[in-house]
Amino acid sequence: MKIFENKKVLKKIAIMLLMVLFFQFGLATPVQATDDDGVGGVLLSPIVSLIVALGDRSQYNLA
Repeated sequence: MKIFENKKVLKKIAIMLLMVLFFQFGLATPVQATDDDGVGGVLLSPIVSLIVALGDRSQYNLA
């Protein structure tokens, strides 16, 4: 713990951490998720298809 008592070393560590944080936020690439499978994704699409099919069937039975 004697290494942290030295003010010069502590300042150098703080400056290095600030530089790393700056580069992380400054040079970050934007990321965007794609929505290829509809609103609910892979798991919800069969359920939505079932509900739509039941709705279409009931529509034809009423007419």
